[in-house]
Amino acid sequence: MKQLVKRLVLPHGRQFRRLRGGIARGMLMEIDLAHQSQRYFGFDERELLATLRKLIQSTKSQIDIGANDGYYTMAFLRSKAERVIACEPGPVMEQLIANAKANGYEPGKRFITERRLVGLSEGGVSITELVEGLPGPVLLKVDIDGGEFELLQSAATCESLNDLRWLIETHSPELETQCVAWLQSHGYRTRIIYNARWRVLLPELRPIPHNRWLIAEPV
Repeated sequence: MKQLVKRLVLPHGRQFRRLRGGIARGMLMEIDLAHQSQRYFGFDERELLATLRKLIQSTKSQIDIGANDGYYTMAFLRSKAERVIACEPGPVMEQLIANAKANGYEPGKRFITERRLVGLSEGGVSITELVEGLPGPVLLKVDIDGGEFELLQSAATCESLNDLRWLIETHSPELETQCVAWLQSHGYRTRIIYNARWRVLLPELRPIPHNRWLIAEPV
């Protein structure tokens, strides 16, 4: 029934639209309202909004790992960050760049795109390498569907761990437990952001049962 109402009420097709709510409110993104109405109206991962705003305001470098089409990258670019890095190995990177250009941002010294996988995989880039030389503090938003613990391990040799702030989406209870244990053992306090109660009425359609966010900041 909800999908039928959407088809009847909302315009069809992908086009650039100015977001009406959320962390990237006011930014242009190419979206299809039939599938991305929550993003358009600002309900997409709304639970993160207050915390993420504080993290954006308090960091000088912001890294979007698993950036997809750049929803969070757009918010980072609009901030006062000195460096913004969007990490996305898939072809959707082209859409991310198009979305950035629609808002007047081009890849360059401040806005860097990274197409390698982030973590410990051969041919990839570690967190230690990724953050080297960046102005701190550094915010790392991570959404990589299962590789989050390996990604954390790639930061083990980083000399500036106390400059990093993490926002990590975990994709299983086991991965969440592993990530929390690693972060706490490396001097971070952690907090889980749970789904809002109103998600019963307005759920986010997820392909797996465990999707929630973990915040970690130095003690």
